[in-house]
Amino acid sequence: MAAMVVVVSLQVLLRYAFNTSLDWSEDVARLLFVWSIFLAIPLGVKQGAHIGIELLVVQLPPTVRTSLVRLMALGCAALMGAVGYQCILLAAQQWDEFMPTLNVTAALFIVPVAIGAAHSALHFAAIAISGVPPRVQAAVE
Repeated sequence: MAAMVVVVSLQVLLRYAFNTSLDWSEDVARLLFVWSIFLAIPLGVKQGAHIGIELLVVQLPPTVRTSLVRLMALGCAALMGAVGYQCILLAAQQWDEFMPTLNVTAALFIVPVAIGAAHSALHFAAIAISGVPPRVQAAVE
């Protein structure tokens, strides 16, 4: 995040103060943004920071609620696994494409999505095994 702020700030300074610019700053800033966001998603999954509507769920008996938590976490783990797998295939297809202003592969935009999805799948699998939502785990520990 700090590198992204530095690159964008430098670009703004150069553009408005010196009437010049860095041709690579936009690609680098976007790349850093994508990496920081998709590597942070598993942290949100682990802490239970993702959006959930619990209006009905809190009214269910504890055994049904635990089963529902396990089922939903298992579904999320499967979906994240599918996303991670498809990202690996897509990155392999795009590996020989290069960004216009940098001499690096354009697949670097897909790699953090694959890593974040795989890491999220592991957290969802842990929730499916334990049957305890992350917010409850944090309160218990």
